[in-house]
Amino acid sequence: MQNVKVVLPEKFDLVVGDTFQLFFRGIIEAANPYMYDIMAVCEKGHNYPRYFEFTPEKEGTHKLTVTVYDNDKTILASGKTMLYVHEPKKSPEKEVNILCMGDSLTAGGIWPNEAHRRLTATDGTPCGLGLTGFRFIGSKKLGKTGYEGYGGWTWGTYIIRGRERFAAVWIECEHNKTADDQHSTWADEDGNLWQLETIEPDRLKFNRVTHENPKPNAGSVISHAKNAKNADPITVIESSYEISNPFWSDETGGLDFVDYCKKLNVPSIDAVYILLTWNGLWSDHLKPWEFGPSIVEQGKVFVDALHKQYPKAKIKIMGVQVPSLTGGNGANNGAELPYSDDYGLTKFVFALNRCYEEWANEEAYRDFLEFINISGQFDSEYNMPYTEKPVNTRSKVTEMIGTNGVHPSTEGYLQIADAVYRNMVKTFCI
Repeated sequence: MQNVKVVLPEKFDLVVGDTFQLFFRGIIEAANPYMYDIMAVCEKGHNYPRYFEFTPEKEGTHKLTVTVYDNDKTILASGKTMLYVHEPKKSPEKEVNILCMGDSLTAGGIWPNEAHRRLTATDGTPCGLGLTGFRFIGSKKLGKTGYEGYGGWTWGTYIIRGRERFAAVWIECEHNKTADDQHSTWADEDGNLWQLETIEPDRLKFNRVTHENPKPNAGSVISHAKNAKNADPITVIESSYEISNPFWSDETGGLDFVDYCKKLNVPSIDAVYILLTWNGLWSDHLKPWEFGPSIVEQGKVFVDALHKQYPKAKIKIMGVQVPSLTGGNGANNGAELPYSDDYGLTKFVFALNRCYEEWANEEAYRDFLEFINISGQFDSEYNMPYTEKPVNTRSKVTEMIGTNGVHPSTEGYLQIADAVYRNMVKTFCI
């Protein structure tokens, strides 16, 4: 019998008038879920081949069951979840200070900004709610939306000060790099290897492949090693180490969120939305879905410190989305494990979801920590970057081929924002 699993969280939050879609790729642990007969059963909504859809018209609670059958209608796997529909009725009674944070999926600020817009704007698509009393805080800004997002960071990065000799490096330069080149490997003039992490118009950020190599000097050249589509060499104009942890205080020698708020001139942190982690799965760990306890152990260090200093803060940990299903992992990472293993990374997503939800349900955390499932609300088949490519070198027929493994298209970031928005309505607006 096939070892198929339905990996559903205990609940999803929905909002009246907002279309909720639950994508089967994000909840069924199978190399190809469409080999099977998938049925979503609920008193509300519609069962479609790729997803379940429901646009609620009023508040309520609904049970949803997803079952996977073989060709003989034998049940292979089944899962249940609850859909909690909320109607936004009011703005918060006092201003709410929200911190959104994460790695490169947050670095551009797209999903925090869109969640902010959906709450407070009076126009747009979907139209904003026009609510007041929300302040998104952070040292980085997209418009009026503050946030903290740094490419390549993990829970482990957020619990240490950060040291120059281990830090990522920003290279100011003229370049032609695009998302197709993300995670490619480059070599400096001393032979040290660097992995391209973040791409901006006039600068690039590189993570270290080897641990203690110094940053490249101005005037030196960084040459392509592997996996880039645009392999032109890079001449360094200036280089600098990435900033240290924004939550770290040298004065207290640890995580100091009170000091962080003072620097931002905000009174407190009322809620934190954390999107981690696609990083830290290196080639010495060829089965990423069998990750050890370090992810949660490091996460607990951060969450414990935050809760101690702001005990009333609501903390939300978000799973990541299923990665590219059309070759984006191979485009970024060649044929090297573990990041070229599409289904291995997919299994990691489901394992991380289970791990995060178990953590959020622990007695010591359940009163202030909540898990938000992203993978089920994200369309990994169509909202990851792709290009049209000939189906083979002798054909003019084209197919959709992924160009990035784990970084969504703009539409994908907006879907992450939708999931966050639904939770924010439940948390602050009813």
